[in-house]
Amino acid sequence: MRSSLLLSLILAAPWLGACAGQECDLNSDCPNPGYCAFGRCERDCAADFDCADGLVCSEIGQCVSPNGVDAATPPHDSGVARDSGPVRDSGLRDSGVAMDSGLRDSGLRDSGLASDSGLRDAGIGSDSGITSDAGPPTGPVARGTYRYGALPIGGGEGIRVAFHPDGSYAVILERYDVIHVYDWATRTTQTVSLDPPGSPHVYFHDVTFDPSGAFAYVVGAISDAGAETGVLFRLDDAMARGGMASAAFTQSSETRAGERFAALEYPLPPRTGPPVLLSTTTRSPYIARLRELDTATDTFMGLVTASPRSAGCMDLAFAENEFGGWGIVVVCGINGGDAPYYTEIGSPPYSWRPGPSATLGNVYRAASHPSGDYALAIGASGRGNLHRFEAGAWRAGSSSPSISRGLWGVTFQEGGQRAIAYGQAGGTPLTAPVVEYRHDLWSSAELTDVSIPGFDAAPYLGDSSTNLNDAAFRPGCDGGLLVGGKSDWRGTRGLVIEFRIEGLRSCGGTL
Repeated sequence: MRSSLLLSLILAAPWLGACAGQECDLNSDCPNPGYCAFGRCERDCAADFDCADGLVCSEIGQCVSPNGVDAATPPHDSGVARDSGPVRDSGLRDSGVAMDSGLRDSGLRDSGLASDSGLRDAGIGSDSGITSDAGPPTGPVARGTYRYGALPIGGGEGIRVAFHPDGSYAVILERYDVIHVYDWATRTTQTVSLDPPGSPHVYFHDVTFDPSGAFAYVVGAISDAGAETGVLFRLDDAMARGGMASAAFTQSSETRAGERFAALEYPLPPRTGPPVLLSTTTRSPYIARLRELDTATDTFMGLVTASPRSAGCMDLAFAENEFGGWGIVVVCGINGGDAPYYTEIGSPPYSWRPGPSATLGNVYRAASHPSGDYALAIGASGRGNLHRFEAGAWRAGSSSPSISRGLWGVTFQEGGQRAIAYGQAGGTPLTAPVVEYRHDLWSSAELTDVSIPGFDAAPYLGDSSTNLNDAAFRPGCDGGLLVGGKSDWRGTRGLVIEFRIEGLRSCGGTL
């Protein structure tokens, strides 16, 4: 036994030194064992002993549970590294955002995860009996009963989705090159390719609408021969509505070589101000940068700050500091784990705060509660926990509800009354994991398993490598879209899934 473990380590050494970080589109582009994660070849393990207790090393070097649920959700990483600590940066300019105060809730003790008692339909059904509601409730809401149906949009794996503020259409990003504009009322789709000339691909990472609805931004990076350049596109709303989506996207002149534009968010109402873009370097040493974007010129202005991090960063979320002022949570999960915070208190120079001393693990997505009082993120390494940033700090990990699923993403409804978490399919029988969180109910007992059953059957035809990558609630109703799919050596296949919460505000039509 010892000799076989030693042999595994010896065989792994050349791969780890020569090929980790190699550019890829599919798992088949990587040395075997190895897999493609967000455009880079990765490997977690050489043998079972490299993985946490209860997990095994798969054929492609991922730590997975024996029942097929992948514990290390994309991008699958080599481990969690500690934060390098806070650094000071000079030459910062104030964002000009006013401070306001907000009420914060107290934490509840953790108990077990509850299951939804309602039936969830994996196919197409009627939308009868749904009542109208004057608006989102002001207190904790009842557990939701979710119904699902796959939409015949086709294409490659979906990576991000966002609704126009009036809910009339959604923008769906495939992992690279292709964007869909989906009209809710007519159930029709305009498909656009932004594939650069020649062999490069443009990899998409986020889509965000301006609060006015007049335009949206798509951010990502052009990858060419292993080098990435951050890029930004503007979507013109009028052209998209007019059936001219193919001409609606304009690339900004603002690019940054050696960076990946990872996420873009606007300050939360009642605050106003320019959106903030997060970028990251794509190889160690990792550097996270925050820049404000002038929406009149689509050029960077105002805030520019950079900080070295112990992992590559992937998302940001606005969350108030301990004085009720402006601040940004940044989450990082590429080849490690980090969760720093940037805020402006007093006079420049300002500084970044390190993540918690007890790392959250690999963290890929964060979501702001619409009040701005707090943000949620999921530690995707190992068992996984739902984490909460509030009043300038992460809550103690011991208070974080556990989620024993392959989850990594989380999305709030526009009123903040609930959020859903999602991730990689698994289990027997196969389900696509979805968990409902209800505002201010901070315990595992108050989380509800509303996963998609029958996920290996039509119309989903998923397997344990199929992901739910993002979700968006449709404004004005209790439902929305989940996007995901699968990419491997055989190609890429996308899924767009509509969900509705029964008995609440109707989303119109039938599912």
